[in-house]
Amino acid sequence: MRMNRLETWMMVNPVREAVQRWYAGPLLRRLGGTAEGSRVLEIGCGHGVGVDIILGQFGAASVDAFDLDPDMVARARRRLERHGERVRVWEGSATEIPERDGTYEAVFAFGVLHHLPDWRAGLAEVRRVLKPGGRLFAEESYAPFITHPVWRRLLHHPQEDRFDHGGLLAELRTQHFRVRDQRRMGDGLGWLVADKDR
Repeated sequence: MRMNRLETWMMVNPVREAVQRWYAGPLLRRLGGTAEGSRVLEIGCGHGVGVDIILGQFGAASVDAFDLDPDMVARARRRLERHGERVRVWEGSATEIPERDGTYEAVFAFGVLHHLPDWRAGLAEVRRVLKPGGRLFAEESYAPFITHPVWRRLLHHPQEDRFDHGGLLAELRTQHFRVRDQRRMGDGLGWLVADKDR
Protein backbone atom coordinates (compact mmCIF):
# COMPACT_ATOMS: atom_id res chain seq x y z
CA MET A 1 0.00 0.00 0.00
CA ARG A 2 1.42 3.39 -0.98
CA MET A 3 1.95 6.07 1.63
CA ASN A 4 0.00 9.32 1.64
CA ARG A 5 1.75 12.71 1.46
CA LEU A 6 2.09 13.13 5.22
CA GLU A 7 3.62 9.71 5.71
CA THR A 8 5.93 10.21 2.74
CA TRP A 9 7.13 13.43 4.38
CA MET A 10 7.54 11.60 7.71
CA MET A 11 9.69 8.92 6.03
CA VAL A 12 11.71 11.21 3.76
CA ASN A 13 13.18 13.78 6.10
CA PRO A 14 16.43 14.26 8.03
CA VAL A 15 14.92 13.20 11.37
CA ARG A 16 13.75 9.81 10.06
CA GLU A 17 17.09 9.34 8.31
CA ALA A 18 18.96 10.08 11.55
CA VAL A 19 16.76 7.61 13.47
CA GLN A 20 17.49 4.90 10.88
CA ARG A 21 21.23 5.61 10.80
CA TRP A 22 21.92 6.16 14.47
CA TYR A 23 19.27 4.04 16.21
CA ALA A 24 17.54 1.39 14.07
CA GLY A 25 20.62 0.31 12.11
CA PRO A 26 22.92 -0.04 15.15
CA LEU A 27 20.17 -1.75 17.18
CA LEU A 28 19.48 -4.32 14.46
CA ARG A 29 23.20 -4.95 14.14
CA ARG A 30 23.46 -5.57 17.91
CA LEU A 31 20.49 -7.96 17.71
CA GLY A 32 21.64 -9.90 14.65
CA GLY A 33 25.22 -9.12 13.69
CA THR A 34 26.39 -8.09 10.24
CA ALA A 35 25.66 -9.28 6.72
CA GLU A 36 29.34 -9.16 5.78
CA GLY A 37 29.94 -10.13 2.15
CA SER A 38 26.30 -11.17 1.64
CA ARG A 39 23.81 -10.67 -1.14
CA VAL A 40 20.97 -8.77 0.55
CA LEU A 41 17.44 -7.63 -0.29
CA GLU A 42 15.63 -4.60 1.13
CA ILE A 43 11.86 -4.61 0.73
CA GLY A 44 10.12 -1.21 0.61
CA CYS A 45 13.37 0.73 0.19
CA GLY A 46 11.83 4.22 0.06
CA HIS A 47 14.40 6.76 -1.07
CA GLY A 48 17.39 4.51 -0.36
CA VAL A 49 18.63 5.33 3.14
CA GLY A 50 18.27 1.70 4.22
CA VAL A 51 20.49 0.53 1.36
CA ASP A 52 23.23 2.93 2.49
CA ILE A 53 22.91 1.53 6.03
CA ILE A 54 22.99 -2.08 4.83
CA LEU A 55 26.16 -1.44 2.82
CA GLY A 56 27.89 0.79 5.37
CA GLN A 57 26.88 -0.63 8.74
CA PHE A 58 26.23 -4.27 7.85
CA GLY A 59 28.94 -4.80 5.22
CA ALA A 60 26.75 -6.35 2.52
CA ALA A 61 28.52 -7.15 -0.76
CA SER A 62 25.46 -6.16 -2.80
CA VAL A 63 21.91 -4.99 -2.19
CA ASP A 64 18.81 -5.47 -4.31
CA ALA A 65 15.96 -3.16 -3.29
CA PHE A 66 12.46 -2.30 -4.40
CA ASP A 67 9.51 -0.11 -3.53
CA LEU A 68 5.90 0.05 -4.66
CA ASP A 69 6.08 3.82 -5.28
CA PRO A 70 7.76 4.79 -8.58
CA ASP A 71 8.73 8.21 -7.16
CA MET A 72 10.58 6.53 -4.29
CA VAL A 73 12.32 4.19 -6.74
CA ALA A 74 13.50 7.18 -8.81
CA ARG A 75 14.79 8.92 -5.67
CA ALA A 76 16.56 5.76 -4.51
CA ARG A 77 18.24 5.28 -7.89
CA ARG A 78 19.57 8.84 -7.83
CA ARG A 79 20.77 8.52 -4.25
CA LEU A 80 22.43 5.13 -4.78
CA GLU A 81 23.98 5.49 -8.24
CA ARG A 82 27.39 6.09 -6.64
CA HIS A 83 27.41 2.43 -5.53
CA GLY A 84 27.37 1.25 -9.14
CA GLU A 85 26.70 -2.46 -9.73
CA ARG A 86 26.59 -3.23 -6.01
CA VAL A 87 23.01 -1.92 -5.93
CA ARG A 88 19.97 -2.75 -8.05
CA VAL A 89 16.64 -0.93 -7.49
CA TRP A 90 13.24 -1.63 -9.07
CA GLU A 91 9.54 -0.99 -8.65
CA GLY A 92 7.82 -3.97 -7.08
CA SER A 93 5.65 -5.55 -4.39
CA ALA A 94 6.69 -7.40 -1.25
CA THR A 95 4.04 -10.04 -1.93
CA GLU A 96 5.48 -10.86 -5.40
CA ILE A 97 9.27 -10.73 -5.28
CA PRO A 98 10.67 -11.55 -8.74
CA GLU A 99 13.58 -13.70 -7.52
CA ARG A 100 14.19 -17.43 -7.23
CA ASP A 101 13.80 -19.34 -3.99
CA GLY A 102 16.83 -19.05 -1.72
CA THR A 103 18.43 -16.06 -3.47
CA TYR A 104 19.48 -13.93 -0.47
CA GLU A 105 21.50 -14.36 2.70
CA ALA A 106 19.59 -11.54 4.40
CA VAL A 107 16.44 -9.45 3.96
CA PHE A 108 15.85 -6.05 5.58
CA ALA A 109 12.43 -4.51 6.21
CA PHE A 110 12.53 -1.02 7.75
CA GLY A 111 8.87 -0.47 8.69
CA VAL A 112 7.29 -2.23 5.70
CA LEU A 113 5.19 -5.22 6.78
CA HIS A 114 2.51 -3.07 8.45
CA HIS A 115 1.86 -1.43 5.05
CA LEU A 116 0.88 -4.75 3.47
CA PRO A 117 -2.82 -5.66 3.49
CA ASP A 118 -1.69 -9.32 3.42
CA TRP A 119 1.38 -9.05 5.62
CA ARG A 120 1.53 -12.82 6.11
CA ALA A 121 1.95 -13.28 2.35
CA GLY A 122 4.76 -10.70 2.42
CA LEU A 123 6.47 -12.59 5.22
CA ALA A 124 6.09 -15.84 3.27
CA GLU A 125 7.74 -14.20 0.24
CA VAL A 126 10.61 -13.01 2.42
CA ARG A 127 11.04 -16.55 3.69
CA ARG A 128 10.91 -17.97 0.16
CA VAL A 129 13.71 -15.75 -1.18
CA LEU A 130 15.95 -16.32 1.85
CA LYS A 131 18.52 -19.10 1.75
CA PRO A 132 18.24 -21.77 4.47
CA GLY A 133 19.59 -20.10 7.60
CA GLY A 134 19.15 -16.66 6.01
CA ARG A 135 18.36 -13.75 8.28
CA LEU A 136 15.50 -11.24 8.44
CA PHE A 137 16.22 -7.84 10.03
CA ALA A 138 13.00 -5.93 10.71
CA GLU A 139 11.78 -2.69 12.24
CA GLU A 140 7.99 -2.48 12.63
CA SER A 141 5.06 -0.33 13.72
CA TYR A 142 2.31 -2.21 15.52
CA ALA A 143 -1.48 -2.24 15.71
CA PRO A 144 -1.80 0.05 18.76
CA PHE A 145 -0.03 2.80 16.77
CA ILE A 146 -1.58 2.07 13.36
CA THR A 147 -5.17 1.82 14.61
CA HIS A 148 -4.96 4.74 17.06
CA PRO A 149 -7.73 7.23 16.13
CA VAL A 150 -5.30 10.11 15.46
CA TRP A 151 -2.88 8.18 13.24
CA ARG A 152 -5.72 6.33 11.59
CA ARG A 153 -7.05 9.67 10.31
CA LEU A 154 -3.69 11.08 9.26
CA LEU A 155 -1.87 8.10 7.77
CA HIS A 156 -2.80 5.58 5.11
CA HIS A 157 -2.45 2.08 6.59
CA PRO A 158 -4.50 -1.07 6.24
CA GLN A 159 -6.66 -1.38 9.36
CA GLU A 160 -7.79 -5.01 9.25
CA ASP A 161 -5.71 -7.91 10.60
CA ARG A 162 -2.93 -5.77 12.05
CA PHE A 163 -0.29 -7.31 14.31
CA ASP A 164 1.29 -6.38 17.60
CA HIS A 165 4.79 -7.41 18.71
CA GLY A 166 3.66 -10.79 20.04
CA GLY A 167 1.55 -11.46 16.95
CA LEU A 168 4.48 -10.82 14.63
CA LEU A 169 6.77 -13.07 16.67
CA ALA A 170 4.11 -15.81 16.64
CA GLU A 171 3.67 -15.58 12.85
CA LEU A 172 7.42 -15.76 12.35
CA ARG A 173 7.48 -19.00 14.31
CA THR A 174 4.48 -20.33 12.35
CA GLN A 175 6.37 -19.63 9.13
CA HIS A 176 9.45 -21.50 10.41
CA PHE A 177 11.64 -18.62 11.44
CA ARG A 178 13.70 -18.77 14.61
CA VAL A 179 13.66 -15.43 16.42
CA ARG A 180 17.23 -14.60 17.45
CA ASP A 181 16.56 -11.44 19.40
CA GLN A 182 14.04 -8.61 19.64
CA ARG A 183 13.27 -5.30 21.31
CA ARG A 184 10.22 -3.12 21.50
CA MET A 185 9.39 0.43 22.50
CA GLY A 186 6.06 0.46 24.28
CA ASP A 187 3.22 -1.11 22.30
CA GLY A 188 3.82 0.77 19.06
CA LEU A 189 7.31 -0.06 17.76
CA GLY A 190 9.60 -3.05 17.62
CA TRP A 191 12.81 -4.44 16.14
CA LEU A 192 13.66 -8.07 15.59
CA VAL A 193 16.04 -10.46 13.90
CA ALA A 194 14.94 -13.93 12.85
CA ASP A 195 16.59 -16.77 10.93
CA LYS A 196 14.91 -19.01 8.37
CA ASP A 197 14.96 -22.55 9.71
CA ARG A 198 17.12 -24.83 7.63
